[in-house]
Amino acid sequence: MIFQILFFIISVLALALMVYCRILYLKLKEARKNNTELSGKNHELNALVHSNELSSIRYKLNPHLFKNALNSIQSHAYQTYYSMDKLSGVLDYILYESDQPLVSLREEMDFAANFIEINRLKLSPLFDLRIRNTINLQDERISNLKILPLITVDLIENAFKHTDFQKSESFISIHLEIVNNEFVLEVSNRISESTPMKKERSGLGIKNLEERLEIAYPNAYELSLKNEKPIFHARLKLKLNG
Repeated sequence: MIFQILFFIISVLALALMVYCRILYLKLKEARKNNTELSGKNHELNALVHSNELSSIRYKLNPHLFKNALNSIQSHAYQTYYSMDKLSGVLDYILYESDQPLVSLREEMDFAANFIEINRLKLSPLFDLRIRNTINLQDERISNLKILPLITVDLIENAFKHTDFQKSESFISIHLEIVNNEFVLEVSNRISESTPMKKERSGLGIKNLEERLEIAYPNAYELSLKNEKPIFHARLKLKLNG
């Protein structure tokens, strides 16, 4: 009888222990789940805080950069306006005039002057750039002479493209004149050693110019290209009609 009672008591205690362990397991599992959820929420909160910090930094940074940009633009306002004005003139000429068979000499000279000024902006103030234009555009007879549009651009552009700007003795010389209704453009420059001209008539992109001259001025032009290292000299002469 006593053994039966002891066995019953032990069984009850064992069952109670099992129930208690089960309850502890479930509570532990729930605690781990809650801890995982809290950890996830904490991570989301940290990410949100970090994001807000970045937004705050960007909010402070962008106006600062914008102010610096405005200060920079302001300090170069005149040069910016000047360059944009010249660029506008060049673009207008290319878009609205260059498709014409011929333009007035005044229009082509205005284009050449603007084009030179745009290229001048990238040069050091100490660079030896020699511009000499003896064409009297006040003379209506001369200013109204007709010429092929953009005829000056190739020789001038190539001088700026191939000049050795690293040498102190480097230079670009551009001379324009009218002699007995003949337009003369002479361009000379010191050649850059980094872009050597292997042949006298190559490496300058002159082919297109020569083709245009052959079509528009057959037997009425002279184009001379001399590569006398380190100096390159180009001379174009056109017989113009009023």
